[in-house]
Amino acid sequence: MSNFWTISLFWALFLLFIAVALAFVLPPLLRRDIRPGQIAQVDRKEVNVAIYYDQLAELKADLDNGELDAAQYEDARREIEKRLSEDVPLESAPVAAAQPRRWPGYVLAGAIPALAIAMYVGLGNPEALLMSRAEAPAAVAEQGQHDAAPMIAALEAKLKTKPDDAAGWYMLARSYASTGKYNESAQAFEKAAALLPDDARLLADYADALAMAQGQNLQGKPLELINKALKLNPNDEKALNLAASAAYQNKDFAQAASYWRRLLTLVPPDADVAKDIAAAADEAEKLAASLGGLDNMSKLGEKGGAGEKTEQPRRQGAAAISGMVTVSKDLIAKVSPTDQVFIFAQAPQGPKMPIASLKIDSKQLPYRFTLDDAVSMSPNDKLSNHAEVMISARVSKSGQAMAQSGDLQGKIGPVKLGQQGVAIVIDTVVP
Repeated sequence: MSNFWTISLFWALFLLFIAVALAFVLPPLLRRDIRPGQIAQVDRKEVNVAIYYDQLAELKADLDNGELDAAQYEDARREIEKRLSEDVPLESAPVAAAQPRRWPGYVLAGAIPALAIAMYVGLGNPEALLMSRAEAPAAVAEQGQHDAAPMIAALEAKLKTKPDDAAGWYMLARSYASTGKYNESAQAFEKAAALLPDDARLLADYADALAMAQGQNLQGKPLELINKALKLNPNDEKALNLAASAAYQNKDFAQAASYWRRLLTLVPPDADVAKDIAAAADEAEKLAASLGGLDNMSKLGEKGGAGEKTEQPRRQGAAAISGMVTVSKDLIAKVSPTDQVFIFAQAPQGPKMPIASLKIDSKQLPYRFTLDDAVSMSPNDKLSNHAEVMISARVSKSGQAMAQSGDLQGKIGPVKLGQQGVAIVIDTVVP
């Protein structure tokens, strides 16, 4: 639709709405009836005189009919004339009835459209009428980014001529991250880190951007950067928080709680973030306790990094089963980023209650897993009590551990305890 027709349609609708509004407001103001007892331009003298003339006419008729004699007629006539002179003074002013006041209606009829136009011009966006349909979505999409766009363009141009400007790369990386361009942000952080390899905060920001670029997954290169940052500065708050989140993602809840407890000592007690950190630490400790991991909760040393613990390794190879979970190419399109994945071991015979279980996000697939006593469902029925088990992996659409129609699953077994390199392919749909 051309701009002409767009503007014409807008003003036509505008006038229609104004007319509808006036139709409700004006009729009561313009249609006021005269109140009872009020007659326009009523002359009291003329009314009274007319009444008395009627009485004289009746009196004359009585005289002509013989009902009155001449003396009685004269007495009655004089009495009527006397009352007339008393009731009708010589300076009798007309009684002007109050006319209905229609001027408020006329004022509103002009004021409502004028006020509506003034408010639209002052508070609205008249220029939007001239914007084409193609331009409108683009303007909305870029509304949150147009402020940063000029700065990003200027930084990009500057860094082409000064590629060794570490501060420039760092600023560009943060600008990319602020607009959601995490891949570009990670690339810029990589250049900045090459120029400033010993900056703990820069490494922590780099790890954060890289994790966002790979679906909020902190495992792999992001975790390496976090460990390096903590070795450079064990008290870097962002690195500690990321290390805790990475441990939590890896189901190492005891380690996650340890990191968050240390971070809690570095923030002001009255800060709002302190409550969130404390809540995260409490939750991690509860999960660690439910998995039997609190007895082995780690305490970081002076130079501890993510994954470094002072106690013996929690998982013993002889009492664990490890391997990789993947999704078949035929079902990969059915996996949603919001799905949950359950990896669990069951006895080959007897009750199908899980003996040990892990829960991950589908975004972490393919996933290298380890099942051992730390993730056993019951302290009285540990994984190490079984010589062999069945291993299953299920993509849950509902987020529930119980299988539902439409879930995706795969299984293998029996698998002997201590076996490594177990491959589970999720290749069937639950009917």
